[in-house]
Amino acid sequence: MLTYILYGLFILSCVVLIVVILLQPGKADAGALFSNTLSSTAFGPRGTASVLAKITIGAAVAFMLIALALGLPILSGSRSVLQSQSESAPAATPTPAQQASPAAPAASPAASPAASK
Repeated sequence: MLTYILYGLFILSCVVLIVVILLQPGKADAGALFSNTLSSTAFGPRGTASVLAKITIGAAVAFMLIALALGLPILSGSRSVLQSQSESAPAATPTPAQQASPAAPAASPAASPAASK
């Protein structure tokens, strides 16, 4: 049940993150970021964060934490390949059937008279 709630919150945080990022206004055009005049303000001024920026940070943190939580094997119930093999009942190994040995050994091509000519 907890897994379903986490998946729902994960999808919700993905959608919120996408929408909030797309709603944020651009700071400057892309060419202005690489000029020498704007080198100190390339990433924007260090002022107060807007509401969209706070929502973006919250959604990003929620996305990362929920992704880590969903990766825990205790929540998903999955086990390692090595753990599942050692705990499972050993399968009956088939015994190899006795093969009839050939009556005469096969002659190698190097020992045949046609190869010596």
